Amino acid sequence: MGRRQASGGKPLSRRRFIQAAGVSGVAGLAGCGGGGGGGTPTAERIGNYPVTGETVAFGFNVARSGPFSTTGEEELRGHRLAVKHINEGGGWVDTQYSGQLSGDGLLGKTVEPVVGDTESDPDAARASATSMIENDEIIMLSGGSTSDTGLAHQRLAAEKEVIFMATMTHIDTLTGASCNRFTFRELFNGYMTAKALKPVLVDEYGEDVDFFQIYSRDDWGSAQRDLMKQSLTDAGWTPVGTLSAQLGTRDFSQYVPDLENASEDVLILNLRGLDAANAVRAVRKAFPEENIVIPLYTRAVAQTAGGAIEDVIGTIEWDPSIETPLSEEFRSAFSSEYSGGTGSASSSIPSGPAHVAYTQTLQYAYAAQKAGTFDPNEVISALEGLEYGAGIGSETLRACDHQSMRPVPVVRGRPGDRQAFGRYYNLINTTRDAMYPCSEGPAAECSLGGN
Repeated sequence: MGRRQASGGKPLSRRRFIQAAGVSGVAGLAGCGGGGGGGTPTAERIGNYPVTGETVAFGFNVARSGPFSTTGEEELRGHRLAVKHINEGGGWVDTQYSGQLSGDGLLGKTVEPVVGDTESDPDAARASATSMIENDEIIMLSGGSTSDTGLAHQRLAAEKEVIFMATMTHIDTLTGASCNRFTFRELFNGYMTAKALKPVLVDEYGEDVDFFQIYSRDDWGSAQRDLMKQSLTDAGWTPVGTLSAQLGTRDFSQYVPDLENASEDVLILNLRGLDAANAVRAVRKAFPEENIVIPLYTRAVAQTAGGAIEDVIGTIEWDPSIETPLSEEFRSAFSSEYSGGTGSASSSIPSGPAHVAYTQTLQYAYAAQKAGTFDPNEVISALEGLEYGAGIGSETLRACDHQSMRPVPVVRGRPGDRQAFGRYYNLINTTRDAMYPCSEGPAAECSLGGN
C-alpha cells in the first residue's frame, strides 16, 4: 500500500394533574407553591413553567447503557458537578459567573438532577426524556450522547416546549435544517470539524493524496462522509473508495482487503464510540503504518484503542492540556470532586464530554438567572447571543441558529507507552478558522421561527 510517513403505572404527576384540573386549578396550585423566580400564579403555562415548590428539576438524559455508555457516564459527571456548584458554589460559579450565580441555588430554588438512560437508542431516548418531562417536570433537558439521540431530544423539546441543551450531538442538522428555537448546542458541528481538519491534514500529508472513508451506516455517518469528501477534494485530495459499517460492528478486519486494493494514503474513519476503537485496532493490526483520521473522537475512543491510537488525527470537544484559567478551574474542581471515587486512574481527569455537559448546564443556569425567570421564552432570549468563555477562548451562542461559534481543538494520538494519567493524545492546535457566518453552511438552512 502507498503509506506515507507522517411506567407504566406511575402516580399522576403535578403536570398531569394541572392539565386535568384546568385553568382554575393551575392558579390554585401556583398560589400554593414557593415563588422564587419560578413565575407568578397568573403566568401562562409553557413546558413545565411556572415552577412551584422549593426545588427545580434539571433533566440529564445520557447513554448509561449501549455502545456509547462510557461517553454518557462522562457527561453525567459534568452535569452533576455543575448542579453541585449551582447549589453550593465552586468552580466557574465562583469565577466566571461570580456575581451572577449565587452558589445558593437558582432563583431561590434548589436544583435537583433527574437522570435518564438513552440506551444509545433514539426511541429509548425519547421515551426516557418524555417521562422526565411529564413525570419529573424537568425545566430543562440536556444530554444526547450521540447525534440520533440528540435529534430525538430536539424534536421532543419543541413539542413539549422545554429547552434542550445538546451535548455530544455533532450532526449539522441540529443547528441547520432541523433547528428549532428550544435547542442550543455548545459542541461544534460536522461542518466545523471538516473546516478545522482541512488545513491540518494538508499540512500533514500534502495536497496530492488518495483517501478512503469508512462510515457508520446512519445519518451522522453519511453526513460526515460527505462533509469530509467535499472538504478534502476542495484541497486537491482524491477519493478512492468508501465502505459503510453497521453500528455495533465488532470485526473490522473484514474491510482489510478493500483497503489493500484501494492503496489509499489516508484512511478516514467516520465512526464513533466502540466502533471507532475497534476499527482503529483492526486497521493498525493489518497496516501498522496506516495514516488514520477520526474526524470526531473522544478520550473513551482513544483509551479503548490503546496504542493503536498513535498518530491518529482528529477533533475533540476540549482537552485538559489546554492551559487557560477556566480550563484549570474546571480541571481542578472536577478532579477534587471525583478523585476519591472508584474506577480507573483517569476517572478523576475530566474529558470533553464532561466539559461540554458542565458548560451547557451553567449556560442555562446563567441565562435563567439573567432573565429572572424559568419562562422558556425569556431564557431563550437570554441565551441568544450569549458571549462567554469555557476555557478555549471567547465563544458566542448565536441567535441565528443557536450554534456556538467557538475554537475547535485538533489532536494527535500518543504512543502507547506515553499514555498515562488520562492523556491519550497531544494538542496540535485550537483553531478559530472553523467558524462561519449565518449565511453559510448549515446555518443557511436554519429557520428558528418566532416566539
